[in-house]
Parts: sequence; C-alpha cells; structure tokens
Amino acid sequence: MERFFPYDSFRPLQRELAAAILDGFRSGRVVLANAPTGLGKTAAALAAALAYAEEVEAKVLYLVRTKNEVLQPLSELARLRARGVEVRYAFLRNKQDMCCYGELRGLPYAEFLAECRYLRGLGKCRYYPPKPFEPEAPMAPRSFVRAACGAGTCAYESAKALALWADVVVATYFYAFSPRAEQWIDLGRSILIVDEAHSLPDAVASINSVSVTEAEVRRARADAERYGMREAAAYLHKAQRALRELRAGPLSVGDALSLFDEPGQIERAAVEVVRLKADEGSTPYSPLVAIAEFLKTLREGGRYMVLAEQSEEGLRLKAVPYDVSRIVSGVLSSAKAAALMSGSLPVDLFLKAVPLQRPPRVFDVPLDKYIGRGNFLAVVDRSVTSKYSARGEEMYKAMARRIAAAVSASPRGTLAVFPSYDVLKAVRKYLTFNIPLYVEARDTELEDMELGSKFAVFAVAGGKLAEGVEYAREGSNLLSTVVIAGVPYPERDYYLDKKVEELSPGLGPEAAWGAVYLYSAVVKVRQAVGRLFRSPGDRGALVFLDHRFLEPDVYVQLKDLLRGAKIVEGEDGLRRELEEFFATSS
Repeated sequence: MERFFPYDSFRPLQRELAAAILDGFRSGRVVLANAPTGLGKTAAALAAALAYAEEVEAKVLYLVRTKNEVLQPLSELARLRARGVEVRYAFLRNKQDMCCYGELRGLPYAEFLAECRYLRGLGKCRYYPPKPFEPEAPMAPRSFVRAACGAGTCAYESAKALALWADVVVATYFYAFSPRAEQWIDLGRSILIVDEAHSLPDAVASINSVSVTEAEVRRARADAERYGMREAAAYLHKAQRALRELRAGPLSVGDALSLFDEPGQIERAAVEVVRLKADEGSTPYSPLVAIAEFLKTLREGGRYMVLAEQSEEGLRLKAVPYDVSRIVSGVLSSAKAAALMSGSLPVDLFLKAVPLQRPPRVFDVPLDKYIGRGNFLAVVDRSVTSKYSARGEEMYKAMARRIAAAVSASPRGTLAVFPSYDVLKAVRKYLTFNIPLYVEARDTELEDMELGSKFAVFAVAGGKLAEGVEYAREGSNLLSTVVIAGVPYPERDYYLDKKVEELSPGLGPEAAWGAVYLYSAVVKVRQAVGRLFRSPGDRGALVFLDHRFLEPDVYVQLKDLLRGAKIVEGEDGLRRELEEFFATSS
C-alpha cells in the first residue's frame, strides 16, 4: 500500500484510514470513512484502492459530486506519477463542457445533445470521428480539452478512449449512478471511491429526476402542429389546459400520465419530428423529446413521486425517485469494492437512510480527537432558537445581539450560518458593522470578496458560502469563529415527507424522520464547521445559537463538537467566553 502513497510520510490517522479501507475491500464490505478535512482522505483512499486493484486486477473509479472536485484526486495522481509510480489515469466530464465548439456550450443540455448528434450524423463536426490523441503526460481537464481540440479531435471521445485503459478514472457521480451508467463503466471490475458521500442521497435523486414545464408543452404542441402530428398536438393541447388549472403539490404517477392521455402517441411524434427536422437541415431538437423522456420514465414503473411546482416557465412537473437507497445500494453491491468518504457524514443516520446489504467497515474520526480540545471552544446559547413557532422580531433581535457579540470578540473572520435565507434577512436588518460584511446572494462568489484581517460572512446552511469553500490565504485560515444561528432543519415538503413515509415501516416514524430531516441538518452543521477547521493546527470557536443543540437527538449526532461546551444565556456570557478563549494561546 505504501508504494501507492504520494507523500514521504503519513499524517496523523492517515495510515490507519488507508489500512481500514484496504481491510474493508479485502473483507468484501463497503467502507464508510468519515474524517475531518485535512486528514488526507483522498491520498489514503487512492493508496488503498490502487493496492487492492493490483491484487484483484480491477480499475479504480474515483467519483466526485461536481466537475470542479475532480482536481484534487487528479493532483494526487500526478504527484504519485512524479514519484515514479506508473499509474495511468483519465477523467470523464460532462460532454458539453468538453465540446470544442464554444458557441454550443451555452445551449440547454438537451438541445446541445441534439445539435451534437446532428452535426456528427451529417459529418459536419470537424472534430468527429475522433482522431488518435494521447498526450505525452496526463493533463488537467481544461488543458486536455484545449490540447485535444487543437489536435482536431473531440475531447470527450478522446477522454472516453483514454478511460478504457486507465488504471484510475476520475468522474462525477453521473457516470455510476445515472440510468445509463453501464454505457461507461463495468461495475463488476471497478473499485469505487465515492467522495463527499454525505451528499449522495440528494445527488442521486437529482441525477435520476426528469421534468417537463408548461412552456415545453406549449412549444411541443407547436412542433407537432407544424409537422402534421395532429393527434399528438390535440393531446398536448389538452395537457396544456390541464397544467394551467393544476395546483402546486404532489401527484400520483397515474395522475401525471393521465394528463397526456396517450403517452405512446407523443413518444412516436417525438421520434418523427426529430427525423423531419434533421431531413430539412435544422437542429433536430424538439421539446417533444423532453416530454417523451418524462413519460417514458414514469411508464417504466420506477418508484417516483411527481411534484407540481411553479417555475419561470409556468408549472413544472418534476418526477423524483423517493427510494434512492435502492439505487445507491444496487451500485455499491455490484462493484468489486466500494468506499464512501466524507468529512461530515453522520454514519448511523446514513445507514438508516441508505441500508446496505452487509454491515460496513466504518472508520469514523471525531473532530475532538483530530483537533486538540485546547484548540477549539464550543458555546451554546440556550436562550434563543430558530424553531418556527418561536420566530418573531424579538427573537431575531436576540439572535442579532449574540451574533454582534461573537463578531466583536473574534480576532479574525466570523462565518454566521442561518437555516434559511428568510431568517438571514430577518436577523440582518438589526445589525450594522464597521468591518466588511458579505451576505450570501445568488451571484455571490468567494473570489469576489476582499477578505481582510477581520470580516463577517452571512451564509445559508447548505449554500455555496457554507460548504465546499476555503476561507484561507497562503495556507492560513482567515476564520476564527463559526456561528450556527439555529438548527438548520429543511422546511417540510412533500418529497421529504414521502421519504419519511417510505422508511417508516422498517425504522419507525421517529427514526425515519431522523434519517431524513435530522440527517440534512447535521450534515449542514458539519459542513459549516468544516470551514473553520481545515487542519489539526487550526484554532477557533463554535457558537451554537439554539437550545435544541442540547436535546438528545441533536446532541448525540454532534457530540464531538458539543462535548464540554460552555452553556450561556445572553450575549454578555457569550462574549465573555469568547474573549477568554481568544485571550489564551493553545
């Protein structure tokens, strides 16, 4: 195993993690590895997976949630090659991201795919068929795309060809958990490493969801009329009227199908319209294709629920699988071996939400074992809460006073994380600072912030400023305090309640609720805390503004953060605890 480790020495607990993963692989068990950021999970998992792959003649598939997250495993693999270890690796990204025609990258994805098929089918794509392309050394994704396009070949097809012979393929979840995953990988010969595994249930649900909007139905009807598909046009006209009268909320699969009367007629019309458009030399895309895919998904009998919701294009019908555990466990059990890694995975809740066929090999590192107790302070103010029934202007003012005290007592940056944007706005109006304040908005990006020696950031739990970003400069953490302004339970909705209903017969209602709602809240808290502690030497304070953090069900899931916490009631006690902590060195 050490031969495949890309560094001269292991960090604390890193060798133990790699050994646990290798042991799990050899014993035929899925590995759940939960360990704080900075421990070196990526390098440890790759070392274990490559060692096991050599033993059983398999390849490694390293799966990440987003396309930007491919860079870390690729960096570790490049470091390994630099040490003289001959490991062949490749990556797979979204086809549109790798297209050599820049003007096609801005199209909606379905239209891009249709345009791609059209150009290739007529021989009009100057990059297809692909030419032999094998760079002298592995490249980062953007460099690879530029080089392939410069060589006159399709970057996506070239990446697929390289992935066939690679020892390690780095790809997004889509390539293993989508309905068409078998097109790209042979699970039975693959060792899976799934990074950011806490996000797997939501990500898999999203990957396997399909939707159609009122505007798409209107445009599909126009296409059907233009190309003489009168019966399909009539069915679509009826569906259009029905959608206008439909209220937001859940529908049964049968009711959703009944809106379109004759799904088979619409599916046949989609095929014919695409053919006719191609014959006349126009882009062979029609919204009929999206409607046909939506209807086909529902007719195939998967465990879906349909949600009617308002969108910019009128009412949207969205079909979402509510039993994602079946999809996830099916993929994991089909693989040669699998390891799920995260820095914020509530292992027992995950196993309730996603039951595995065999007991897993668990490697779980509590934060207070990784970060010395002298390096962090936890404070719980039990006199405030974000509980919906307690919300009001007086509570928002009380929250604001405590956040002001935390910012005042903190020597560097403060990240305040709120359960929703509504709560953030309600508290924000009672605060003014003489330091830079950045408030999360749709277009807020970390790189746009000028973070000085002291600042405050207001973020929404689960948002882009509370997860997956580093508040650091030249390796030094710019944060000194994270404030969790309320337990960030998701708002109740039909989909989450359906998941609870699905889990209840096996778990009981209370445990099922925890596997859905509490799971989400715990992950969001741990993700926010991860912004403060990025390495064992980081030092800072965690402030929890909600008495519910002391309730047994929440406390048990966060005990490594809350053990030994200072309990206060009011901003004066909070300020005093923080000032005393920051006045002392670790």
